[in-house]
Amino acid sequence: MKEITNELTGIREVVLDSITEADMSGLKLPVVAVYKHPDDFPDKYVARIFDADRPTNTIMIKDSLIELKKDIEKTGMVFLLRGAEDVPALVGAYM
Repeated sequence: MKEITNELTGIREVVLDSITEADMSGLKLPVVAVYKHPDDFPDKYVARIFDADRPTNTIMIKDSLIELKKDIEKTGMVFLLRGAEDVPALVGAYM
């Protein structure tokens, strides 16, 4: 786990090596949104933890979608594909 400043947003991000490092016990509805090449990390795949529809500053960054999914699936969360109204970079979300 490390902290970085997001160059696009200026927000301090907590970057996890594994989603299992995240303490989601205080979240009402933990959601892990998975993004392919988002604007702030254009060469990477990013998983961001949300509390329902509110983003947190906790993310995981990997080189491939397979790496992200393999790690997140350890939690037992279920993957849902993005909807037509979602941002194009969103692959889907784990709930």
